[in-house]
Amino acid sequence: MSHPKLIEVLVQQTPRSMIALLIVSFIYFVIFFKFIPLSFLIIWLFAQTLLASYRLYNVRMFKKYIKQASTQGIQKQKKVFMIVTALQACIWTVSSCLVVIYAPPPFELVNLVIVIGIITAAVLSMATIYKAYMVFFFIMIIPQIFILFYYGKHQHIALVVLILIYIPVTLLLSKAIYNGHLVNIQTNKKLEESVEELHKLSMIDNLTNIYNRRYFFEVAENLLSIAVRDKKKASLLMMDIDFFKKINDTYGHHAGDFILVSITQEIEKIMRKSDIFARIGGEEFTILLHDTSKEGAGVIAEKIRSIIEDKNFEYNELTIKLTLSIGISEVNQQNTTIESLYKEADKKLYSAKENGRNQVAS
Repeated sequence: MSHPKLIEVLVQQTPRSMIALLIVSFIYFVIFFKFIPLSFLIIWLFAQTLLASYRLYNVRMFKKYIKQASTQGIQKQKKVFMIVTALQACIWTVSSCLVVIYAPPPFELVNLVIVIGIITAAVLSMATIYKAYMVFFFIMIIPQIFILFYYGKHQHIALVVLILIYIPVTLLLSKAIYNGHLVNIQTNKKLEESVEELHKLSMIDNLTNIYNRRYFFEVAENLLSIAVRDKKKASLLMMDIDFFKKINDTYGHHAGDFILVSITQEIEKIMRKSDIFARIGGEEFTILLHDTSKEGAGVIAEKIRSIIEDKNFEYNELTIKLTLSIGISEVNQQNTTIESLYKEADKKLYSAKENGRNQVAS
């Protein structure tokens, strides 16, 4: 199966290649109309135009199925593409036969130059579907060898030898172009993944996989400005793990990391999609609660506190018990920015710790 990006390259190249093909067809018409019956040439040119038009229709269908990400549709159009290109090659073979029948020597050599030019130019537009190009190539080139043998003169045999050299060179070139497209696609994919990873690192805490401090303040500021403008409620929870340093000193930093990740997972279970959850310090977390009053935030905070208090955190066959202290602030006339909301919640958190920890202060 061809990579969708290879099909996109084909889609981009086909309109130009069809225009070029029709121009060459017209040149053929002009060169040979003195020799080949006009009715034959008109039928031949009509067939070329019809197939070129269908190739353009094929491109539109490719675009449609790429947009829909329809693998089945793309595969169907690939088969259509192969059939149409094979027919185009057959039409050019017919043109060669007409030259042999009606045109005097050395016009068969003029026709050969035209065919070789078409085959070579087709590498750029068709190499992305390599099997189709192979079919097109051999349908075009093999009859030329037989035609040259038919004439059988020294110069014709010499051209056969040159064609036999031309065949592997052109096939290697088409394969190199195909591989080059694949390498470019893979390189661009890796680059996109790297950019995505860098973007993720700029906003996500690499341990807990929730928002980091910088991104939290950036997003929260925007959401708070909307809440203030629309006169909606919003509250902020500041949470700190009680005696976290003691956990690190007693069980080691790996245990501390385990606790941070585990607490994050427990809190995420009761989070709403509209809430913004972030780690803003070593053992400090914050949640911006959208459209939530201080009273509603208090209910949520108490639920979080009780869940963490009741949870047994199992680490290397050890049971670790934890508690949280939580401070709450809400949007009001004094607190209209994330900085002021954060400072207020931090004061409440400090108050909760001063008053014995494992409690919610609002």
